[in-house]
Amino acid sequence: MPRFNHLVYWLTALFIVVVWGIAMQRLGWWAMFEDTWPISLTMVFGSFIAGATAEGGGAVAFPVFTKLFGIESSDAKIFAFMIQSFGMTMAGLVIYLRGVKVLWNVITTALLSGIGGLIIGELFLTFPEPYPKLIFSMIAGVFGAFLVINRWWINDQPVEKLDMGHYKISIPILLTGLIGGLISSVVGVGLDMMIFIVLTLLFGINEKVSTPTTVILMGLLSLAGFAWHFQVAGSITPEVWMYWMSCIPVVIFGAPLGAWFCDKIKRDHLIYLLLFLITIELVTTVWIIPIDKTQFLILLISFLISVLIFYLLIRGRKQLL
Repeated sequence: MPRFNHLVYWLTALFIVVVWGIAMQRLGWWAMFEDTWPISLTMVFGSFIAGATAEGGGAVAFPVFTKLFGIESSDAKIFAFMIQSFGMTMAGLVIYLRGVKVLWNVITTALLSGIGGLIIGELFLTFPEPYPKLIFSMIAGVFGAFLVINRWWINDQPVEKLDMGHYKISIPILLTGLIGGLISSVVGVGLDMMIFIVLTLLFGINEKVSTPTTVILMGLLSLAGFAWHFQVAGSITPEVWMYWMSCIPVVIFGAPLGAWFCDKIKRDHLIYLLLFLITIELVTTVWIIPIDKTQFLILLISFLISVLIFYLLIRGRKQLL
């Protein structure tokens, strides 16, 4: 990355840290780290994952907050939007400054429908506990299955371009953005994973291109989610504000480091990292969350629907490529 681009990033990070420090001083919140340090520590890892993978920082924050810290799913979702607004946008800045290849046409198309899905979900979708946790685990499991299928079953030569001018490409992206926005309205992430799946499984895009594309996309959607809960819903509690403030100086460095790491590692190493994280998520869900017959049936139906979607995506890929 040229010296000027380095300077842009560091000046931006410095500005955020200075404003953050002034706010902390005026609020008198320095003592809160005695209680919030585990959350800050969680986001050291979470922010790195947010920049390095298509899972987003909420993919670490949501399960850890809800399962380990006992935080309500709604608060964990809002926190995910808030912290990704800083971490993933800073990672996106580094991706842009480094000239990493991304699909800007996909970002603009999916973001429009994703914001629409987010608003619809915030207005009309509500799920009692523990369904948000189960939904998140289901999405993560589907994501992991997709990674295995795409890498070791299909194993085609990946491509790095996508022509959004054709309706056979633009319509699936729009629909996926809408669904991803709906999912994100429940658990704080999802648009990134859904777009990643469609890009790589249906269109055969290289993971090294689709990953930074989804990092930028989820960061921008998180800004919309943050604005919604702050300006429209007014649903951010004082506790969530403190969680957020305790993590800002962590994520503005952790997520860009993850983006740099993703640009450097090999394709398979990125896939192995994702599968490791997904395995931990699924194991902790089975271990911690009691699942009754109704919930098991819902998960089974969701799994069968996912298998059908995989089949249709694979068939569609053979026709498009």
